[in-house]
Amino acid sequence: MIKKVVWLLVSCLMVLTLIISSCGGGEDEEEVGEETGVSPETPKMGGTIISTGGDISPIDPTTAQAIRVGHMQYTSNELIQGDWTKGPAGTGETAMDWGFLGDISLLSGELCESWELPDDETIIYNIREGIHYQDRAPANGRELTADDVVWNIDYQFNYEGCWQAMSYPPGNSRRPTSWEALDRYTVEVKVPADAQAIMLLEIGDNLYTNPPECWTEGDGWQDWSEVVGSGPFVLSDYVVGSTITYTKHPNYFEYDPMHPENRLPYIDTLKLLIIPDRSSLLSSFRTGNIDIMRGFGAANIEEAEDVMQRCPDVQYHKRLGNTSVAGMRIDKPELPFYDLRVRQAMNLAVNQEEILNDYLKGQGVLVGYPYIPSFEKFYTPLEEMPEDVKMLYEYDPARAKELLADAGYPDGFKTTIDCQSASADEVSLIKAYLDAVGIDMEIQTMETGAFMGLWAGRGHEEMIYAPLVGLWAPFEQLCTKTGMYSNVAYIDDPYYEEVGKVIGADMAKNPDKYFKTMKEAGVYELASAWGIWLPARYSYNMWWPWFQNSYGVSWGGWANTEDLYKYFWIDEDLKASMGY
Repeated sequence: MIKKVVWLLVSCLMVLTLIISSCGGGEDEEEVGEETGVSPETPKMGGTIISTGGDISPIDPTTAQAIRVGHMQYTSNELIQGDWTKGPAGTGETAMDWGFLGDISLLSGELCESWELPDDETIIYNIREGIHYQDRAPANGRELTADDVVWNIDYQFNYEGCWQAMSYPPGNSRRPTSWEALDRYTVEVKVPADAQAIMLLEIGDNLYTNPPECWTEGDGWQDWSEVVGSGPFVLSDYVVGSTITYTKHPNYFEYDPMHPENRLPYIDTLKLLIIPDRSSLLSSFRTGNIDIMRGFGAANIEEAEDVMQRCPDVQYHKRLGNTSVAGMRIDKPELPFYDLRVRQAMNLAVNQEEILNDYLKGQGVLVGYPYIPSFEKFYTPLEEMPEDVKMLYEYDPARAKELLADAGYPDGFKTTIDCQSASADEVSLIKAYLDAVGIDMEIQTMETGAFMGLWAGRGHEEMIYAPLVGLWAPFEQLCTKTGMYSNVAYIDDPYYEEVGKVIGADMAKNPDKYFKTMKEAGVYELASAWGIWLPARYSYNMWWPWFQNSYGVSWGGWANTEDLYKYFWIDEDLKASMGY
């Protein structure tokens, strides 16, 4: 908290001296910008968007989960994507804050123009004709076909370094049983009946198609210059620790569905700046050297407030971000958490409203997991929850002590919690509340790299303060699936297996049953109190007025958070007229 107070004082002192130098925009510049007479809704071709990124590692998708291969959301394509026509640029059915919200009706085809489910065990992907790889060896601009898709499915499910191979190894009950090309533009996948919908998505929207000859005729992508895909951007330059440059794929197959006369992408160049130092990064954005930044306030709400104060021309969209949990291992009978009453007591001991109003300055919501309000088909408001869930959000240390005594811990107990050093302040807040009811929680901090290894290796002995990664893809059951690293409570409950069967069988064909089951599962999980539930905080996407057609979106599909850049355009005349 001292750190926060110091930062606020420093910010206040800096505002008067930095507001002019940090932001070239103002009322005069805004009036000049309006004189261009070009509506921000009018598409503009060409130009360069400058955004932010991180070093590309790994480069080769056969060695890691696809979403960890940072360039592929720009350079490659999946079969399915978020439906741009249903986002803010179209009907507004979704803000595109958290992907497709587990609702298949918010998806559309990308490499495939359509898909079919002719029976409970078959998925048909109808591949678009006329999709061409970028003009780089060894693909050399050739057409993408169903055989390419099948090769990539086969590799991803069979090569041990790939996500699908790790998640659905041979013998897994949800693993596809076969995949083949029926003709040049048709792919058929056979699956278990209770895995059809999840495999429709796993293959369709979590697996990229790349030219097989990169591996069958060579040794894969050992260097950025070897990357070749069918995506909207070509990886044209990469300076480690400095910049990543993508240029327009001139023969890209997609057109803007809202302006079907316009071939995507709109821009000629996308440049991502790699700026590890946070203060330098923020300064670059405030001075207009970066057009768009996402995630302001996710870790420090003062960052967002500071930019709003200094740069009144900056536009923004706020969304509820991910949250973390003080997770407890409930698989060990010798630990206090094995008893539900102890877990309930630990929630009752923590004043969550105080954390929301004071620590987060009101920038969030009380119920932030397993769904946030934007997951409206899953979400249950707190006032509609059963009493055993409502009580978990009530600050009642006296009741907490009673529950601890009932569970055999009248004097409390000692425990440990692992966390990364960046989270130490938040965990200290929880510790102070628990101390008041006799629970002595020792905080064991570690640097990010060590913590990530502990988390991924499921190495914590008692408690861990970790991200609730299940929020963004609840249909994956990441926090409750047996054996998953994100299942920090070591849950092994057959109830979730039954929920998984409904997801797999009904998500696509019987959505009403699926939505009802997910809604019930959310309440069930909260009632289990396997962690100390904490508020979800807001974060902000911010951009300058010349960065257009974004509406502050984050992503539209399953795991692809960057592929929407193909829809954005830049008004460089407006940027110049505003003095940047």
